[in-house]
Amino acid sequence: MNSIQRADMAVIGTWRDNIRTDETLARKWFDKHGMTELVNDVVSRCPTKAIMLKETKDVCQGAKISAVAVNDTNSLEIDNGNCVRCMHCINVMTGALGTGVDKGATILMGGKRTLKIGDLMGTVVVPFLPLKNEEDYEALVEIAQKSIDFFAENALEHERTGEMIERIGLINFLEGIGLEIDPSMVSTPRTNPYVRTDGWDDEVAKINARKAAA
Repeated sequence: MNSIQRADMAVIGTWRDNIRTDETLARKWFDKHGMTELVNDVVSRCPTKAIMLKETKDVCQGAKISAVAVNDTNSLEIDNGNCVRCMHCINVMTGALGTGVDKGATILMGGKRTLKIGDLMGTVVVPFLPLKNEEDYEALVEIAQKSIDFFAENALEHERTGEMIERIGLINFLEGIGLEIDPSMVSTPRTNPYVRTDGWDDEVAKINARKAAA
């Protein structure tokens, strides 16, 4: 609860495939709650506007699209590429919408309340770590152990992990715990309009090589 705002290391359950849908349960939900609640409590509350209400009963699933009919003339369409896994729509329409099956965890570092400097939100250091077998869980424990060891060697007195990262720089911290730099490592997504492009081609080549190896 509130681990992104408070924890030195936050492990957030997530998934990386599409939201699943069930048309039978979606129609039952709509019959009980109606259009007003669908619009006010599901569509309009999506933080990234990834959910769209369409005036059609023709539901087209795509590579990054989840869709489900709620009655004979309306359907919901979810752009999974813009979904941030906040879980609100799934909590409201439980069963009609559900999490994907390719599950794992996102790991963030550096969340804290006020101490030496002001409050800090955790920064994504591992965008997705599958947790399907013992090796995956051992990898999670290894990241925690390396972070503790690095903190013990480099932190100042009365300093939290987030304050140490602010002082030494995120790149130095990632190198210290042996993690590759990834574009998905973000602290405040969708807010910074400026992107540095020096060395861009080299970094893209590295990322594509890692994806090909995986």
